[in-house]
Amino acid sequence: MTTTFAQVLDSLRRDGDGAFSVRVPEDWGQGRTIFGGLQVALAVRAMRGVMTEDRALPLRSLQATFVAPVPGDVDVQLRSEQLRRGRAAAQARCDLLHDGGVVCTVVAIFGAARPSRLSLESPRPDVKVDPEALADVPIVPGVSPAFAVHFQHRWAAGGPPFSGSREPRTAIFVRARDRDSTPEEALIALADSVPPAALSMVGVPTPVSSLSWMFELLGDPAALPRDAWALIGTDVRAGADGYLSQTSGLWGPSGHAFAVGHQSVAIFG
Repeated sequence: MTTTFAQVLDSLRRDGDGAFSVRVPEDWGQGRTIFGGLQVALAVRAMRGVMTEDRALPLRSLQATFVAPVPGDVDVQLRSEQLRRGRAAAQARCDLLHDGGVVCTVVAIFGAARPSRLSLESPRPDVKVDPEALADVPIVPGVSPAFAVHFQHRWAAGGPPFSGSREPRTAIFVRARDRDSTPEEALIALADSVPPAALSMVGVPTPVSSLSWMFELLGDPAALPRDAWALIGTDVRAGADGYLSQTSGLWGPSGHAFAVGHQSVAIFG
């Protein structure tokens, strides 16, 4: 039996002033740890839990560092604090802890909208295929991460994982099966749900690990229809010594970019 994304988030318990705890089921696993997008979404919810008049401010950006694996089906503590409140923006931090040590730390910026002369769009990848004409990426026991059952992925461009592709980029349509979480939390999960594009460039199963993630939200996540296919385009920008840098964008069906993400990825092979 699986647990939905919204159910896991709603199980976050307040234990005190800025202190929270949660137990994440193993069906949200990602190798030795729990799904990074879920770790970040839990941190954002905990940060909103310590904000007062700023609680409704839209999330604008965050930086996450994945320090150590977070095992599933164990109690994880979260320690959250608001760092500063400016005229338009508030900053907060949340640490996830296990066995007394920090396993993930997230710093986020929440900001009110304000008038601006600048409005720029990030161009959507030129993917001409219709997602409805594609099949879901199959779940392969022992190869696919456990959390993948909670999403639909349809490969649009670039090689699949472990195919030895020469293309340092992928384009993947994605949709969450759970439609009950908030639009903001759903966008965080969607954006982190696709495999690193570097996996397409290796010819054999190879472990990878996300070390850090910088995530920027562009506009209102509620404008992304929950039943629509989002498109995630990822480019590996550079790599050396077993570390890679990649950038991703997430576009809705109208062509609007809802998010941009930058990751540092360790590859063990």
